[in-house]
Amino acid sequence: MNTGGEAADQMVREALQFAEAAVKLTALGFKNGLSLALAYAKENPKVRGKTSLDRLLRENRELRLIPIRSRDLKEFEKHAKQYGVLFAVIKDKDSGEKLDILFKAEDVAKLNRIYERMGYAVPGRGGQERKKAETRRPQENVLPTRGERHTELDSRPSVRAVIRRLRKEAEAIRQAGTQLREELETGKER
Repeated sequence: MNTGGEAADQMVREALQFAEAAVKLTALGFKNGLSLALAYAKENPKVRGKTSLDRLLRENRELRLIPIRSRDLKEFEKHAKQYGVLFAVIKDKDSGEKLDILFKAEDVAKLNRIYERMGYAVPGRGGQERKKAETRRPQENVLPTRGERHTELDSRPSVRAVIRRLRKEAEAIRQAGTQLREELETGKER
């Protein structure tokens, strides 16, 4: 009997079984990878460019709206893809000239940059959108004239008057504390 030949046959058989198992596992992994990629493609995981309004609403994120002229839409789409902004276009039925762009609030900085590049005024910059607070006391030129009586002045004290009053009270408390401390120190010395 030749034991050397049997050992060689056994090694070849083991190598073939190993290669067969490796090919099966590789094929199985490739199949699973393809099925995963196909499922991912069906989900339509678009992350930039134009999309539908439903897609944006399904993400349950805060959305913002900006106006744009319809003739600038192509340029906007190009910049949005470049900067990675996902947006939906809402057409204004009353005016064919204007469109509204709906996008995620987290992309505000990117949209500001796109607006700058397109020559639009960036929303929220400058003092144009700031609303002045209503004054508590009317100015001199706002008072009624020609004998009209204006009795609806704000009854609340001015902020400056409150600050002055609080400072006086704090100073009085500070002086009282100093006097008390002096009295205690003089009492201990006796």
